[in-house]
Amino acid sequence: MVFHPEFDNSLADKIGLWFYNNEMVGMTTYDHYFGEAFYAVKKDYEELEEEILEYAITNFSNENGIGIAVNITDSHTIDLLHRYEFVKVKNTENILENIFDGSRFDYKLPKGIEVRNLDIKNDLYKHHKVLWYGFENDGDLPIDEQTMDKQKRMLSASHLNSYLHVVAVNEDGEYVAYCGCWYNSKTDYAYVEPVCTVPQYRKMGIGKALVLEALKRCYSEGAKKAYVISDDPFYKSMGFVQHSCNRAHYSRYLFSH
Repeated sequence: MVFHPEFDNSLADKIGLWFYNNEMVGMTTYDHYFGEAFYAVKKDYEELEEEILEYAITNFSNENGIGIAVNITDSHTIDLLHRYEFVKVKNTENILENIFDGSRFDYKLPKGIEVRNLDIKNDLYKHHKVLWYGFENDGDLPIDEQTMDKQKRMLSASHLNSYLHVVAVNEDGEYVAYCGCWYNSKTDYAYVEPVCTVPQYRKMGIGKALVLEALKRCYSEGAKKAYVISDDPFYKSMGFVQHSCNRAHYSRYLFSH
C-alpha cells in the first residue's frame, strides 16, 4: 500500500501497529489519505479491537469523519461500529475469486501483439502512459517530476515481481495493455490489480490474454487461487466467481463539525 502513487507517505508515522513478544497482533492504517481506514486484529487478540478502532478514529478522521469497509457477514465488526456511532452508507466493494484447481490459461493474441514482462528499470514512461490512457484520465499525459517520482515509487515496491506484471506490446514497441498481479509465497493466493487497455486496442481479447497469462505465472510460482476487487463480467468469463462483498461501508461523522 505504501508504494501506491496516491498514498500520502507524509502521514505514514500515524500508522498504528500492536505487538506482543515481537509479533504483530494488530494494525490500523489510512487508505491513501485520511478519511478512510482499515484495521485488523489477529485471532486470540480480539480484546485489542476497541483500542485499535479508537486509535483509527482519533488519528485518521478528516472533516467529514471516517469510513471503514466491512464484510457483510462480519456481524461482530458491524455491531462494534454501531456502538461507536457509525452509520451505513451505500459504498460497495465486491470480491471475486478464481481457484486454479484444473484451471486452463489458454488465450489467443491478435496479430502484431506480443506479451512481455514489465521492464521496471527501462520502461517507466511506457508504464505510466498505458495506465494514464488505459484508465481514460482527462488531459495530456503528465510527465512532471512529482508525477514520475510517484510512478518510480510504485515500481520500487520490494514485493513487486516483474514476472507477474505483464504488458501487451504492439509492433511499434508501445504498451497497449497491462495486468499487474501480486503474490507472496508465504500465502496461497494472488491479487489482480491493475488491469487496463488503451481505448483503441479494446474488444480484441488483449486484456483477457494478459490476465490469463499473469494468472498462469502466479500458478507456476505456487499460487492456488486469485482475487480481484470487481463485479465485472470480464473477470467472470475467466473463471472468477463470487467470494464476498463489503457492502456494509460504515462512516462515522464527527458531530463537533
